[in-house]
Amino acid sequence: MQVTNRSKRESCGGGAFWEIIVAKLPPGDGPRQTMRIAMFSDSYYPYVSGVTRAVATARQTLAAMGHEVALFCPAYPGAGKEPGLYRLPSFRAPTNAGYYVAAPFFAGLRRTLSSLRPDVIHIHSPFNLGKAGYTAGRRLGIPVVFTYHTMYNMYAHYVPVFGRSVSRIVEEMALQVARSVDAVVTPSGVLAEYIEARGVASPVFAIPNGIDVPEFQSGDPVFLRSVVPIPRSTPVVLTCSRLGVEKNVEVLLRSFALASGEVDAALVLIGDGPQRDALVKMASSLGIAGRTFFVGTVPPARMPDYYAGADLFLFASLTDTQGLVVVEAKAAGLPAVAVGALGVKDMVKDGEDGYLCRNDPAELAARTASLLKNPPLLASMKESAKRNAQAFSREAAAERLLDCYKSVGA
Repeated sequence: MQVTNRSKRESCGGGAFWEIIVAKLPPGDGPRQTMRIAMFSDSYYPYVSGVTRAVATARQTLAAMGHEVALFCPAYPGAGKEPGLYRLPSFRAPTNAGYYVAAPFFAGLRRTLSSLRPDVIHIHSPFNLGKAGYTAGRRLGIPVVFTYHTMYNMYAHYVPVFGRSVSRIVEEMALQVARSVDAVVTPSGVLAEYIEARGVASPVFAIPNGIDVPEFQSGDPVFLRSVVPIPRSTPVVLTCSRLGVEKNVEVLLRSFALASGEVDAALVLIGDGPQRDALVKMASSLGIAGRTFFVGTVPPARMPDYYAGADLFLFASLTDTQGLVVVEAKAAGLPAVAVGALGVKDMVKDGEDGYLCRNDPAELAARTASLLKNPPLLASMKESAKRNAQAFSREAAAERLLDCYKSVGA
């Protein structure tokens, strides 16, 4: 392993793809310092997810460093045009009203890629647009890099009856793509080891997704309490995730219920998903409804303000291959009390900028309460969190990505 520091169908037209402004590119002959990169992602704004944030940050950072980045992604109603952003015709996903699925046109993609002359194609999905990017790259002789973002075998619950069988098939499809590309990027060393153990012989680069560290250190600490009725004297425990089974929010609520029996605190949950109604009812049954606030989806630009207004980050997901929100929280100075699963283990320095726990509400509660009851220790961990977050800067991640691209001949 190479580890660098390293329903209803609604169509959305493809005019944005065919009318997109093509960024002016320098001539292809002769030596150059800049690199041309074509990215393909089945997730992008306005849909909000960890993959979306990771792709957007990488795209923006590489462009700011002077590289030419084209991104192919689904079209969404009302999504505006941007230079270098290619939105393909799409339709609303039958199982997720907020998600659109692109319908790639291979001939059009190849023509556009030929005109852009990318040095490397970076796909962020093994399906649909990722497959389109891979196929075009192979036919045009362009190296292909694949970021393996997700533990696909852990989402069986979204496919009724045949969930486990389907998730195994989906994972094998993803692994087959990983075996076929020129290099694979994973957001954590744990995931790199996982796919290598399943026969991925392509070079693997463990590169955590980067964040804009200064952005998350400049939030407004007053904002959160201006929108959520929490007294100034009450500590705020924050969490951010999709409200789905895979995020283990039920365990998080149980742990907060236990912790709130020892220390006065409020819990703010950012995110939405299919479990929301059930989780609201659960909070009520646990007796914490009055101190638990479900604020729903928050615009990315507002996230630094929510982090700035909190005291501690609580995270119980069992499926995150990195836990990008844990890194964002660290940058804002929030120690994390988290279940030590998968990539989250690489994001928290246990005992220094947070605690890694078993998937046990009592242990999570004990660590949460002990920090909130010990202001000097909490303050020390806050400083450590800010300091350690520098290792996950978007610039550092982009440099590691460029090393990966160069390794495949880009």
